[in-house]
Amino acid sequence: MNKRPAVSVSLFFKTSALYFTACFFLISGFMLYAGFFNAAQAQSFSEKPYELRFAPDLWYNDVDGIRVGIRMRGQVPGTFDDGPHRLDSGLWLGTWLPSSPVSYYVKYTNPIPSISGFNSEGSYSLLSSIRTGFHRHGAGFDKRWQPGFNEDEFTQLAVFGGVYRHFDSEYLVFPALWQDEWTPYLSLTAERQQLTHAGFLYYRAAAVSGLTGGKEFFTGLQAEVRKSVELGSRLNLRLRATGGVLAGDSPPEQRYIASQAAAFHWMNSGFFRAKGTIPVPWLESGAFQLTGNGPNLRGYARRDAKQAGNGTHFFYDAYTAFNAEIDYPNPIDLLFERIPILGDFLRLRSYLFTDVFSGSVYDSDSTENLADAGAGFALSLNIPDQLGRPRGFILRFDAPVWLSEPDEDDSAFKLRGVVSFGAVIGF
Repeated sequence: MNKRPAVSVSLFFKTSALYFTACFFLISGFMLYAGFFNAAQAQSFSEKPYELRFAPDLWYNDVDGIRVGIRMRGQVPGTFDDGPHRLDSGLWLGTWLPSSPVSYYVKYTNPIPSISGFNSEGSYSLLSSIRTGFHRHGAGFDKRWQPGFNEDEFTQLAVFGGVYRHFDSEYLVFPALWQDEWTPYLSLTAERQQLTHAGFLYYRAAAVSGLTGGKEFFTGLQAEVRKSVELGSRLNLRLRATGGVLAGDSPPEQRYIASQAAAFHWMNSGFFRAKGTIPVPWLESGAFQLTGNGPNLRGYARRDAKQAGNGTHFFYDAYTAFNAEIDYPNPIDLLFERIPILGDFLRLRSYLFTDVFSGSVYDSDSTENLADAGAGFALSLNIPDQLGRPRGFILRFDAPVWLSEPDEDDSAFKLRGVVSFGAVIGF
C-alpha cells in the first residue's frame, strides 16, 4: 500500500478545492434550475416542496486514503425515486491530499411525461463527474417498457453521449489498459427480458462510437443472449452467448479482455475504479475478477492480470464466447430457506460451470481459442426496492480446475480460485 507524505494545505490545494466545489454546486444548481422551470411540469412541481436527503459517505483507495464525503439525493416528496427532477450527487475529499483532492459526482434525471407510464418511464439525464482521476460528462436518454409491477419482463433502450478522460494513472492498477486523452463517444444499448414456460430469456445489443484522443474514429458492436431453464425444483441451467467486434483505432480501455470487463467499465465499480479498495496484490495476482459484458472467462483472470502488469496484455478486436452453469442444491442454501423473512432474500447458489472463447488478437492476424471448467458458489442478498426492482449484492467464488491453454509454468488441471462481485450469467 502506498504511503502518502504528510503535506500542508497549499495554495494549490485551496484553489483545487474551491474550483471543484464551485463546479459541483454550479452544476447541481443548473440542473435543478432546469428542472424547476420545465414548462411541462412547472405547475405540478410548484404545488410540492422539494426534498433533499443527505448521508455521510466514506470510502478508501491507496491514492486518496480515506475519502470523506457526503451524498445528496433530491426528489419530489412521495415519488419514491421515480418522479420528476431527481438528483443524485456526491462531494468528497481525499484525506491524503493527492494532487486532485476534491472529487464530485452529479446526475440529474427528469421523466418525459409524453412517453412515460406506470413503471415504463422515458427520461433524459445530465451527468458530470470528476473522481479517482477520471472525467466523465454527458447527457443520456432512457426508455423502459414494463407490464405493471412485473420486473421480470421488460424492454429498455439507453442512449448516452459525452466525453471522458483518465488524467491520473496513479489511481490505476494497470495503466497499460488506458490512454490519457479526451475521448468523445456515443453509446446505444437495447435490452429485452421475458418469461418463458421454463425460465427466462434475455437479449442485449450495444453499440459505441467515438474519437480516440478526439482524432481517430472507432466503433464497436456487441450482442448477448442469456437463457435460464428450470430443470427441476432445485436444478437450474443458465446459458450465455456473447460476441463483439471493434473497428478503427479503438482506445485500449474499450478493447475486449478474455477474463474481465473492458477497462472502461471498471469506472462504474467503486471496488475497481481505483487501486487499493481491493488490495493491489490481489488484483495484480488476478485473484479478483470484474465480470461484465465481455467474455468473462473465469480461468484466465490470473493470466490476464499478469500480462496487464507487465504491459504485454492480450486485447481482442473480435470475439465469440459461451458460458454455461448448472445449479445443484446444497445444505447451506436449504438452511437459509428456513430462516423467517431473511430466507426470502439470502441465497447461496452452488453450480458447475464451463466457459468457451474464440478471439481475434488485436493488431494481429492470430486467433486464440480458450476454455475452462470448474465449480463455484455465489452468495446473494437481494432486497427489492419499493418499485420491485432488484437491489443487493452477489459475492462469487469460482474454482476453474481445468484450463485448455495454461501458462508454461502452470498445468491444465489444478485447484485455482477467483473472487468477484456479480454473476457471470445474471437474471
